[in-house]
Amino acid sequence: MYEVLEANERRRLKVLEYLYSRDDWIPLRELAQKTGSSERILKQDMIQLREYYSIEVLQTSHRGIRFVFPPYQSIDGIYRAILKDSIAFNFIEKLFYDDTKTVFELAEELFISSSTLFRIIKKLNGSLKKYYVQIQTHPCKMISENEDTIRYFYLNYFSERYSNLEWPHKAINQEIYEQLLFLIMKENNINIDLADFSRLKLWTVISFVRTQQGNYTQIASSNYTKMIPDFSKFHPAVATIEKTLGISLDKDFLEQVFSVFINNDFVLTYDSLLEDAQTNPFIEKNISVHRDLLTNLSNHLRIPIPNLNQLIKEMYNITHLVFKSKSGHYLPSFILFDQKKFFIQSIEELFPDFVKEVLTTLKRYEKIMELTYNESARYEIMYTLIIHWEHLIPELYKRKEKVHLLIVSSFDLEHAKMIQDLLHHYFKEDIYTEIYEEPIFSLKDVKKRPYDILVTTFPIPLKNIGEVGNYICIQIMPTKRNMYALSEEIALRSKLKHHPTKKSSKKFRLVLEGKPFTH
Repeated sequence: MYEVLEANERRRLKVLEYLYSRDDWIPLRELAQKTGSSERILKQDMIQLREYYSIEVLQTSHRGIRFVFPPYQSIDGIYRAILKDSIAFNFIEKLFYDDTKTVFELAEELFISSSTLFRIIKKLNGSLKKYYVQIQTHPCKMISENEDTIRYFYLNYFSERYSNLEWPHKAINQEIYEQLLFLIMKENNINIDLADFSRLKLWTVISFVRTQQGNYTQIASSNYTKMIPDFSKFHPAVATIEKTLGISLDKDFLEQVFSVFINNDFVLTYDSLLEDAQTNPFIEKNISVHRDLLTNLSNHLRIPIPNLNQLIKEMYNITHLVFKSKSGHYLPSFILFDQKKFFIQSIEELFPDFVKEVLTTLKRYEKIMELTYNESARYEIMYTLIIHWEHLIPELYKRKEKVHLLIVSSFDLEHAKMIQDLLHHYFKEDIYTEIYEEPIFSLKDVKKRPYDILVTTFPIPLKNIGEVGNYICIQIMPTKRNMYALSEEIALRSKLKHHPTKKSSKKFRLVLEGKPFTH
Protein backbone atom coordinates (compact mmCIF):
# COMPACT_ATOMS: atom_id res chain seq x y z
CA MET A 1 0.00 0.00 0.00
CA TYR A 2 2.88 2.34 -0.76
CA GLU A 3 0.60 4.39 -3.00
CA VAL A 4 -1.55 5.36 0.00
CA LEU A 5 1.32 7.23 1.65
CA GLU A 6 1.77 10.93 0.99
CA ALA A 7 4.58 11.86 -1.40
CA ASN A 8 6.90 12.97 1.41
CA GLU A 9 6.17 9.77 3.38
CA ARG A 10 6.97 7.57 0.38
CA ARG A 11 10.16 9.50 -0.28
CA ARG A 12 11.40 9.21 3.31
CA LEU A 13 10.61 5.51 3.36
CA LYS A 14 12.59 5.02 0.14
CA VAL A 15 15.48 6.96 1.68
CA LEU A 16 15.49 4.77 4.80
CA GLU A 17 15.16 1.55 2.79
CA TYR A 18 18.08 2.47 0.57
CA LEU A 19 20.25 3.56 3.49
CA TYR A 20 19.36 0.35 5.34
CA SER A 21 20.46 -1.77 2.37
CA ARG A 22 23.93 -0.18 2.36
CA ASP A 23 26.67 -0.19 4.99
CA ASP A 24 28.81 2.53 3.48
CA TRP A 25 28.49 6.29 3.08
CA ILE A 26 25.99 7.30 0.37
CA PRO A 27 26.69 10.59 -1.45
CA LEU A 28 23.70 12.90 -1.38
CA ARG A 29 23.67 13.03 -5.18
CA GLU A 30 23.43 9.22 -5.43
CA LEU A 31 20.65 9.12 -2.84
CA ALA A 32 18.75 11.80 -4.77
CA GLN A 33 19.03 9.76 -7.99
CA LYS A 34 17.92 6.52 -6.33
CA THR A 35 14.89 8.11 -4.69
CA GLY A 36 13.94 10.48 -7.52
CA SER A 37 14.37 13.54 -5.31
CA SER A 38 16.38 16.73 -5.26
CA GLU A 39 19.33 17.21 -2.94
CA ARG A 40 17.60 20.24 -1.41
CA ILE A 41 14.50 18.20 -0.46
CA LEU A 42 16.64 15.39 0.91
CA LYS A 43 18.44 17.83 3.21
CA GLN A 44 15.03 18.86 4.56
CA ASP A 45 14.12 15.18 4.98
CA MET A 46 17.25 14.60 7.04
CA ILE A 47 16.05 17.24 9.49
CA GLN A 48 12.66 15.51 9.78
CA LEU A 49 14.19 12.04 10.12
CA ARG A 50 16.45 13.23 12.91
CA GLU A 51 13.31 13.54 15.05
CA TYR A 52 13.22 9.72 15.04
CA TYR A 53 16.88 8.85 14.71
CA SER A 54 19.76 10.42 16.58
CA ILE A 55 22.93 11.90 15.08
CA GLU A 56 24.69 8.63 15.93
CA VAL A 57 22.16 6.62 13.90
CA LEU A 58 21.55 8.91 10.92
CA GLN A 59 25.03 10.23 10.27
CA THR A 60 25.97 12.98 7.81
CA SER A 61 29.37 14.21 6.67
CA HIS A 62 31.15 15.54 3.58
CA ARG A 63 31.13 11.90 2.36
CA GLY A 64 27.34 11.75 2.38
CA ILE A 65 24.80 9.98 4.59
CA ARG A 66 25.04 6.73 6.51
CA PHE A 67 22.40 4.83 8.46
CA VAL A 68 24.06 3.07 11.40
CA PHE A 69 21.16 0.96 12.60
CA PRO A 70 21.32 0.34 16.37
CA PRO A 71 21.54 -3.33 17.45
CA TYR A 72 18.41 -2.96 19.60
CA GLN A 73 16.28 -2.04 16.57
CA SER A 74 15.05 -3.96 13.54
CA ILE A 75 13.90 -2.88 10.09
CA ASP A 76 10.30 -3.47 11.24
CA GLY A 77 10.60 -0.31 13.31
CA ILE A 78 10.99 1.78 10.16
CA TYR A 79 7.64 0.61 8.84
CA ARG A 80 5.95 0.98 12.23
CA ALA A 81 7.07 4.60 12.36
CA ILE A 82 5.67 5.24 8.86
CA LEU A 83 2.33 3.59 9.73
CA LYS A 84 2.17 5.50 13.01
CA ASP A 85 2.60 8.89 11.34
CA SER A 86 0.53 8.28 8.22
CA ILE A 87 -2.81 10.08 8.26
CA ALA A 88 -4.30 7.47 5.93
CA PHE A 89 -3.39 4.56 8.20
CA ASN A 90 -4.44 6.42 11.34
CA PHE A 91 -7.81 6.85 9.66
CA ILE A 92 -7.95 3.11 8.87
CA GLU A 93 -7.23 2.30 12.52
CA LYS A 94 -9.97 4.65 13.73
CA LEU A 95 -12.45 2.83 11.48
CA PHE A 96 -11.57 -0.45 13.18
CA TYR A 97 -12.60 0.76 16.62
CA ASP A 98 -15.59 2.87 15.59
CA ASP A 99 -17.40 2.53 12.26
CA THR A 100 -20.33 4.83 13.12
CA LYS A 101 -18.78 8.26 12.53
CA THR A 102 -19.10 10.57 9.54
CA VAL A 103 -16.30 11.86 7.35
CA PHE A 104 -16.64 15.28 8.98
CA GLU A 105 -16.32 13.89 12.52
CA LEU A 106 -13.26 11.81 11.62
CA ALA A 107 -11.63 14.70 9.73
CA GLU A 108 -11.94 16.81 12.87
CA GLU A 109 -10.33 14.06 14.98
CA LEU A 110 -7.46 13.78 12.47
CA PHE A 111 -7.03 17.59 12.32
CA ILE A 112 -7.55 17.71 8.57
CA SER A 113 -10.27 19.09 6.32
CA SER A 114 -13.15 16.92 5.19
CA SER A 115 -12.10 17.46 1.55
CA THR A 116 -8.62 16.10 2.40
CA LEU A 117 -10.18 13.04 4.04
CA PHE A 118 -12.42 12.42 1.03
CA ARG A 119 -9.28 12.53 -1.14
CA ILE A 120 -7.54 10.05 1.20
CA ILE A 121 -10.54 7.69 1.09
CA LYS A 122 -10.53 7.74 -2.71
CA LYS A 123 -6.83 6.88 -2.73
CA LEU A 124 -7.34 4.17 -0.11
CA ASN A 125 -10.15 2.54 -2.06
CA GLY A 126 -7.89 2.28 -5.09
CA SER A 127 -5.26 0.46 -3.05
CA LEU A 128 -7.71 -1.65 -1.03
CA LYS A 129 -9.11 -3.34 -4.15
CA LYS A 130 -6.39 -5.97 -3.99
CA TYR A 131 -7.55 -6.80 -0.44
CA TYR A 132 -11.18 -7.02 -1.66
CA VAL A 133 -12.36 -4.40 0.81
CA GLN A 134 -13.58 -0.81 0.39
CA ILE A 135 -14.44 2.18 2.56
CA GLN A 136 -17.89 3.66 2.38
CA THR A 137 -18.52 7.21 3.60
CA HIS A 138 -22.08 7.29 5.00
CA PRO A 139 -21.10 6.44 7.72
CA CYS A 140 -17.38 5.72 7.37
CA LYS A 141 -16.83 1.97 7.59
CA MET A 142 -14.95 -0.88 5.96
CA ILE A 143 -17.15 -3.02 3.73
CA SER A 144 -16.63 -6.23 1.76
CA GLU A 145 -18.50 -9.13 0.21
CA ASN A 146 -16.99 -11.22 2.99
CA GLU A 147 -16.42 -10.26 6.64
CA ASP A 148 -13.35 -12.53 6.69
CA THR A 149 -11.51 -10.29 4.21
CA ILE A 150 -11.95 -7.29 6.51
CA ARG A 151 -10.65 -9.26 9.48
CA TYR A 152 -7.72 -10.52 7.41
CA PHE A 153 -6.82 -7.00 6.31
CA TYR A 154 -6.79 -5.73 9.89
CA LEU A 155 -4.82 -8.78 11.03
CA ASN A 156 -2.06 -7.75 8.63
CA TYR A 157 -2.34 -4.09 9.59
CA PHE A 158 -2.03 -4.62 13.35
CA SER A 159 0.76 -7.21 13.00
CA GLU A 160 2.79 -4.69 11.00
CA ARG A 161 1.84 -1.57 12.95
CA TYR A 162 2.48 -2.86 16.49
CA SER A 163 5.15 -5.02 18.09
CA ASN A 164 4.40 -8.09 20.23
CA LEU A 165 4.91 -5.99 23.36
CA GLU A 166 2.22 -3.45 22.45
CA TRP A 167 -1.50 -3.77 23.12
CA PRO A 168 -3.42 -1.08 21.22
CA HIS A 169 -6.90 -2.35 22.16
CA LYS A 170 -7.51 -0.01 25.09
CA ALA A 171 -11.15 -1.06 25.60
CA ILE A 172 -10.12 -4.70 26.20
CA ASN A 173 -8.40 -5.72 29.41
CA GLN A 174 -5.30 -7.51 28.14
CA GLU A 175 -4.69 -9.59 31.26
CA ILE A 176 -8.27 -10.90 31.39
CA TYR A 177 -8.28 -11.58 27.65
CA GLU A 178 -5.09 -13.60 28.04
CA GLN A 179 -6.73 -15.60 30.84
CA LEU A 180 -9.50 -16.58 28.44
CA LEU A 181 -6.98 -17.81 25.87
CA PHE A 182 -4.93 -19.69 28.48
CA LEU A 183 -8.10 -21.43 29.66
CA ILE A 184 -8.78 -22.68 26.13
CA MET A 185 -5.15 -23.72 25.59
CA LYS A 186 -5.16 -25.66 28.86
CA GLU A 187 -8.32 -27.54 27.90
CA ASN A 188 -6.70 -28.52 24.59
CA ASN A 189 -3.48 -29.64 26.34
CA ILE A 190 -1.43 -27.12 24.37
CA ASN A 191 1.83 -25.69 25.67
CA ILE A 192 2.08 -22.40 23.81
CA ASP A 193 5.21 -20.32 23.22
CA LEU A 194 5.67 -16.55 22.91
CA ALA A 195 5.31 -16.31 19.15
CA ASP A 196 2.26 -18.60 18.92
CA PHE A 197 0.54 -16.87 21.83
CA SER A 198 1.18 -13.42 20.33
CA ARG A 199 -0.25 -14.65 17.03
CA LEU A 200 -3.25 -16.22 18.78
CA LYS A 201 -3.99 -12.95 20.62
CA LEU A 202 -3.75 -10.95 17.42
CA TRP A 203 -5.88 -13.28 15.29
CA THR A 204 -8.65 -13.61 17.88
CA VAL A 205 -8.78 -10.03 19.16
CA ILE A 206 -9.48 -8.75 15.63
CA SER A 207 -12.50 -11.07 15.46
CA PHE A 208 -13.41 -10.17 19.06
CA VAL A 209 -13.72 -6.46 18.26
CA ARG A 210 -15.53 -7.02 14.97
CA THR A 211 -18.02 -9.37 16.64
CA GLN A 212 -18.69 -6.90 19.46
CA GLN A 213 -19.57 -4.35 16.78
CA GLY A 214 -22.08 -6.76 15.25
CA ASN A 215 -19.97 -7.78 12.25
CA TYR A 216 -20.35 -11.54 11.84
CA THR A 217 -18.73 -14.06 9.54
CA GLN A 218 -20.38 -17.24 8.34
CA ILE A 219 -19.31 -20.31 10.29
CA ALA A 220 -18.82 -23.05 7.73
CA SER A 221 -17.30 -25.80 9.83
CA SER A 222 -18.27 -28.03 12.75
CA ASN A 223 -14.85 -27.82 14.38
CA TYR A 224 -16.13 -25.76 17.32
CA THR A 225 -16.50 -28.64 19.77
CA LYS A 226 -12.95 -29.83 19.03
CA MET A 227 -11.38 -26.57 20.17
CA ILE A 228 -13.67 -24.69 22.55
CA PRO A 229 -14.31 -26.22 26.00
CA ASP A 230 -17.61 -26.32 27.85
CA PHE A 231 -17.32 -23.13 29.89
CA SER A 232 -20.04 -24.19 32.31
CA LYS A 233 -17.30 -26.13 34.14
CA PHE A 234 -15.40 -22.92 34.86
CA HIS A 235 -18.18 -20.76 36.26
CA PRO A 236 -16.17 -18.55 38.68
CA ALA A 237 -13.38 -17.84 36.19
CA VAL A 238 -15.81 -17.36 33.31
CA ALA A 239 -17.96 -14.96 35.32
CA THR A 240 -14.94 -12.71 35.91
CA ILE A 241 -13.94 -12.81 32.25
CA GLU A 242 -17.47 -12.07 31.05
CA LYS A 243 -17.93 -9.18 33.48
CA THR A 244 -14.56 -7.57 32.75
CA LEU A 245 -14.75 -7.92 28.98
CA GLY A 246 -18.47 -7.16 28.82
CA ILE A 247 -19.35 -10.27 26.84
CA SER A 248 -21.19 -13.55 27.10
CA LEU A 249 -19.05 -16.61 26.37
CA ASP A 250 -21.75 -18.47 24.51
CA LYS A 251 -21.21 -20.73 21.52
CA ASP A 252 -22.17 -18.13 18.88
CA PHE A 253 -19.79 -15.49 20.24
CA LEU A 254 -16.84 -17.88 20.64
CA GLU A 255 -17.35 -19.29 17.17
CA GLN A 256 -16.91 -15.78 15.81
CA VAL A 257 -13.80 -15.09 17.90
CA PHE A 258 -12.11 -18.33 16.78
CA SER A 259 -13.58 -18.34 13.27
CA VAL A 260 -10.17 -18.18 11.55
CA PHE A 261 -9.30 -21.58 13.03
CA ILE A 262 -12.76 -23.14 12.83
CA ASN A 263 -13.53 -22.16 9.23
CA ASN A 264 -10.12 -23.16 7.92
CA ASP A 265 -10.23 -26.67 9.40
CA PHE A 266 -7.21 -25.85 11.55
CA VAL A 267 -5.90 -28.94 13.35
CA LEU A 268 -4.02 -28.93 16.65
CA THR A 269 -2.27 -32.29 16.30
CA TYR A 270 -1.24 -34.76 13.61
CA ASP A 271 -3.44 -37.41 15.22
CA SER A 272 -6.51 -35.21 14.88
CA LEU A 273 -5.59 -34.64 11.23
CA LEU A 274 -5.51 -38.40 10.66
CA GLU A 275 -8.84 -38.72 12.44
CA ASP A 276 -10.41 -36.14 10.11
CA ALA A 277 -8.94 -37.94 7.10
CA GLN A 278 -10.94 -41.08 7.93
CA THR A 279 -14.20 -39.31 7.07
CA ASN A 280 -12.94 -36.72 4.58
CA PRO A 281 -11.37 -37.93 1.27
CA PHE A 282 -10.02 -34.46 0.50
CA ILE A 283 -8.03 -34.34 3.75
CA GLU A 284 -6.80 -37.89 3.10
CA LYS A 285 -5.57 -36.82 -0.34
CA ASN A 286 -4.00 -33.67 1.08
CA ILE A 287 -2.01 -35.66 3.64
CA SER A 288 -0.88 -38.15 1.00
CA VAL A 289 0.24 -35.42 -1.41
CA HIS A 290 2.14 -33.57 1.29
CA ARG A 291 3.83 -36.76 2.44
CA ASP A 292 4.89 -37.78 -1.08
CA LEU A 293 6.18 -34.32 -2.06
CA LEU A 294 8.04 -33.74 1.19
CA THR A 295 9.60 -37.21 1.06
CA ASN A 296 10.69 -36.67 -2.54
CA LEU A 297 12.14 -33.27 -1.65
CA SER A 298 13.99 -34.79 1.29
CA ASN A 299 15.42 -37.60 -0.83
CA HIS A 300 16.42 -35.27 -3.63
CA LEU A 301 18.24 -32.92 -1.24
CA ARG A 302 19.57 -35.84 0.83
CA ILE A 303 18.36 -34.07 3.97
CA PRO A 304 16.18 -36.09 6.38
CA ILE A 305 12.95 -34.75 7.88
CA PRO A 306 13.02 -36.09 11.46
CA ASN A 307 9.61 -34.54 12.23
CA LEU A 308 7.81 -35.47 9.01
CA ASN A 309 4.37 -35.97 10.60
CA GLN A 310 4.58 -32.66 12.44
CA LEU A 311 5.68 -30.91 9.25
CA ILE A 312 2.75 -32.41 7.31
CA LYS A 313 0.38 -31.03 9.96
CA GLU A 314 1.95 -27.56 9.71
CA MET A 315 1.84 -27.62 5.91
CA TYR A 316 -1.78 -28.72 5.96
CA ASN A 317 -2.67 -25.82 8.27
CA ILE A 318 -0.80 -23.13 6.34
CA THR A 319 -2.14 -24.22 2.95
CA HIS A 320 -5.60 -23.68 4.42
CA LEU A 321 -4.80 -20.49 6.34
CA VAL A 322 -3.35 -18.50 3.42
CA PHE A 323 -6.34 -16.33 2.79
CA LYS A 324 -8.38 -15.86 -0.34
CA SER A 325 -11.45 -13.81 -1.11
CA LYS A 326 -14.95 -15.16 -1.67
CA SER A 327 -14.25 -15.09 -5.40
CA GLY A 328 -11.19 -17.29 -4.90
CA HIS A 329 -8.39 -14.71 -5.25
CA TYR A 330 -5.50 -14.82 -2.77
CA LEU A 331 -4.96 -11.65 -0.76
CA PRO A 332 -1.66 -9.93 0.08
CA SER A 333 -0.38 -10.89 3.53
CA PHE A 334 1.28 -7.55 4.31
CA ILE A 335 0.68 -3.80 4.22
CA LEU A 336 4.05 -2.15 3.55
CA PHE A 337 6.72 -4.71 4.42
CA ASP A 338 6.54 -8.29 3.19
CA GLN A 339 8.52 -9.98 5.97
CA LYS A 340 8.09 -13.48 4.57
CA LYS A 341 9.45 -12.35 1.20
CA PHE A 342 12.40 -10.75 3.00
CA PHE A 343 12.96 -14.05 4.82
CA ILE A 344 12.84 -16.23 1.70
CA GLN A 345 15.12 -13.96 -0.30
CA SER A 346 17.57 -13.95 2.64
CA ILE A 347 17.53 -17.76 2.65
CA GLU A 348 17.97 -17.70 -1.12
CA GLU A 349 21.11 -15.62 -0.66
CA LEU A 350 22.57 -18.51 1.36
CA PHE A 351 21.01 -21.53 -0.36
CA PRO A 352 19.74 -20.61 -3.85
CA ASP A 353 19.47 -24.21 -5.08
CA PHE A 354 17.41 -25.21 -2.06
CA VAL A 355 14.91 -22.37 -2.50
CA LYS A 356 14.57 -23.29 -6.17
CA GLU A 357 13.75 -26.90 -5.24
CA VAL A 358 11.21 -25.84 -2.62
CA LEU A 359 9.48 -23.52 -5.07
CA THR A 360 9.35 -26.32 -7.66
CA THR A 361 7.84 -28.68 -5.06
CA LEU A 362 5.24 -26.10 -4.07
CA LYS A 363 4.20 -25.63 -7.69
CA ARG A 364 3.79 -29.41 -8.00
CA TYR A 365 1.50 -29.31 -4.99
CA GLU A 366 -0.54 -26.53 -6.63
CA LYS A 367 -0.88 -28.53 -9.83
CA ILE A 368 -1.95 -31.73 -8.07
CA MET A 369 -4.44 -29.93 -5.80
CA GLU A 370 -5.64 -27.68 -8.66
CA LEU A 371 -4.61 -24.45 -6.90
CA THR A 372 -2.82 -21.32 -8.05
CA TYR A 373 -1.21 -19.41 -5.21
CA ASN A 374 -0.07 -15.83 -5.65
CA GLU A 375 3.44 -14.70 -4.72
CA SER A 376 2.44 -13.64 -1.21
CA ALA A 377 0.83 -17.01 -0.45
CA ARG A 378 3.89 -18.88 -1.74
CA TYR A 379 6.15 -16.94 0.58
CA GLU A 380 3.92 -17.78 3.53
CA ILE A 381 3.93 -21.50 2.69
CA MET A 382 7.66 -21.67 1.98
CA TYR A 383 8.41 -19.83 5.23
CA THR A 384 6.34 -22.38 7.15
CA LEU A 385 8.13 -25.32 5.53
CA ILE A 386 11.59 -23.92 6.28
CA ILE A 387 11.04 -22.99 9.93
CA HIS A 388 9.22 -26.23 10.83
CA TRP A 389 11.68 -28.59 9.12
CA GLU A 390 13.82 -29.68 12.07
CA HIS A 391 17.61 -29.15 11.75
CA LEU A 392 17.23 -27.97 8.16
CA ILE A 393 19.69 -25.06 8.29
CA PRO A 394 22.64 -27.04 9.76
CA GLU A 395 22.04 -29.76 7.17
CA LEU A 396 21.99 -27.20 4.36
CA TYR A 397 25.26 -25.76 5.58
CA LYS A 398 26.81 -29.23 5.62
CA ARG A 399 25.90 -29.68 1.95
CA LYS A 400 26.85 -26.20 0.88
CA GLU A 401 29.78 -26.02 -1.51
CA LYS A 402 32.79 -24.82 0.46
CA VAL A 403 35.08 -21.93 -0.45
CA HIS A 404 38.74 -22.94 -0.90
CA LEU A 405 41.27 -20.73 0.91
CA LEU A 406 45.01 -20.90 0.17
CA ILE A 407 46.97 -19.61 3.18
CA VAL A 408 50.52 -18.26 2.84
CA SER A 409 52.40 -17.12 5.96
CA SER A 410 55.76 -15.30 5.87
CA PHE A 411 56.29 -15.92 9.59
CA ASP A 412 56.21 -19.65 10.38
CA LEU A 413 54.57 -22.77 9.07
CA GLU A 414 53.13 -23.15 12.59
CA HIS A 415 51.73 -19.62 12.26
CA ALA A 416 50.00 -20.63 9.03
CA LYS A 417 48.47 -23.60 10.85
CA MET A 418 47.28 -21.30 13.64
CA ILE A 419 45.64 -19.02 11.05
CA GLN A 420 44.09 -22.13 9.51
CA ASP A 421 42.59 -23.17 12.87
CA LEU A 422 41.37 -19.62 13.49
CA LEU A 423 39.62 -19.37 10.13
CA HIS A 424 37.96 -22.75 10.59
CA HIS A 425 36.71 -21.61 13.99
CA TYR A 426 35.13 -18.47 12.53
CA PHE A 427 33.87 -19.80 9.20
CA LYS A 428 33.25 -23.45 10.16
CA GLU A 429 31.36 -25.24 7.36
CA ASP A 430 31.85 -22.43 4.82
CA ILE A 431 35.49 -23.13 3.97
CA TYR A 432 38.21 -25.67 3.46
CA THR A 433 41.83 -24.58 3.57
CA GLU A 434 45.22 -25.40 2.17
CA ILE A 435 48.60 -24.13 3.39
CA TYR A 436 51.26 -23.09 0.89
CA GLU A 437 54.41 -24.97 2.00
CA GLU A 438 56.83 -24.40 -0.89
CA PRO A 439 60.19 -22.83 0.04
CA ILE A 440 59.84 -20.13 -2.64
CA PHE A 441 56.67 -18.10 -3.18
CA SER A 442 55.91 -18.24 -6.90
CA LEU A 443 53.00 -16.39 -8.45
CA LYS A 444 53.15 -18.80 -11.36
CA ASP A 445 52.80 -21.75 -8.98
CA VAL A 446 50.02 -20.04 -6.99
CA LYS A 447 48.09 -19.32 -10.17
CA LYS A 448 47.99 -23.05 -11.00
CA ARG A 449 46.33 -23.95 -7.71
CA PRO A 450 42.50 -24.29 -7.61
CA TYR A 451 41.80 -21.89 -4.74
CA ASP A 452 38.97 -19.36 -4.44
CA ILE A 453 40.69 -16.86 -2.14
CA LEU A 454 44.40 -16.31 -1.51
CA VAL A 455 45.18 -15.27 2.09
CA THR A 456 48.70 -13.93 2.77
CA THR A 457 50.49 -12.16 5.61
CA PHE A 458 52.42 -9.96 3.18
CA PRO A 459 51.35 -7.59 0.40
CA ILE A 460 51.67 -8.61 -3.23
CA PRO A 461 52.85 -5.84 -5.59
CA LEU A 462 49.94 -4.11 -7.26
CA LYS A 463 51.23 -4.95 -10.72
CA ASN A 464 50.81 -8.65 -9.87
CA ILE A 465 47.35 -8.48 -8.23
CA GLY A 466 45.61 -9.54 -11.44
CA GLU A 467 47.63 -12.75 -11.50
CA VAL A 468 46.40 -14.03 -8.12
CA GLY A 469 42.69 -13.24 -8.43
CA ASN A 470 40.77 -12.94 -5.17
CA TYR A 471 43.35 -11.95 -2.63
CA ILE A 472 43.30 -10.67 0.97
CA CYS A 473 46.30 -9.62 3.05
CA ILE A 474 45.97 -10.08 6.82
CA GLN A 475 47.98 -9.01 9.85
CA ILE A 476 50.07 -11.45 11.89
CA MET A 477 46.94 -11.70 14.03
CA PRO A 478 43.91 -10.99 11.82
CA THR A 479 42.10 -7.77 12.77
CA LYS A 480 38.35 -7.26 12.81
CA ARG A 481 38.73 -5.51 9.48
CA ASN A 482 40.60 -8.52 8.06
CA MET A 483 37.91 -10.92 9.27
CA TYR A 484 35.12 -8.74 7.92
CA ALA A 485 36.82 -8.54 4.51
CA LEU A 486 37.25 -12.33 4.51
CA SER A 487 33.63 -12.84 5.52
CA GLU A 488 32.41 -10.64 2.67
CA GLU A 489 34.63 -12.37 0.12
CA ILE A 490 33.69 -15.87 1.33
CA ALA A 491 30.00 -14.99 1.07
CA LEU A 492 30.50 -13.63 -2.44
CA ARG A 493 32.56 -16.64 -3.60
CA SER A 494 29.93 -18.99 -2.19
CA LYS A 495 27.17 -17.28 -4.18
CA LEU A 496 29.21 -17.30 -7.36
CA LYS A 497 29.69 -21.04 -7.03
CA HIS A 498 25.92 -21.40 -7.36
CA HIS A 499 25.47 -18.52 -9.82
CA PRO A 500 28.60 -18.44 -11.99
CA THR A 501 27.15 -15.74 -14.25
CA LYS A 502 26.59 -13.28 -11.39
CA LYS A 503 29.12 -10.48 -11.05
CA SER A 504 28.08 -9.34 -7.59
CA SER A 505 25.95 -10.46 -4.69
CA LYS A 506 22.25 -9.72 -4.49
CA LYS A 507 21.29 -6.92 -2.11
CA PHE A 508 18.51 -6.97 0.42
CA ARG A 509 17.12 -3.85 -1.20
CA LEU A 510 15.59 -6.07 -3.93
CA VAL A 511 12.87 -7.03 -1.52
CA LEU A 512 12.74 -3.57 0.04
CA GLU A 513 12.09 -2.09 -3.36
CA GLY A 514 9.41 -4.70 -4.07
CA LYS A 515 11.26 -6.53 -6.86
CA PRO A 516 9.60 -9.78 -8.00
CA PHE A 517 10.71 -13.16 -6.73
CA THR A 518 11.97 -15.07 -9.76
CA HIS A 519 14.50 -17.72 -10.73
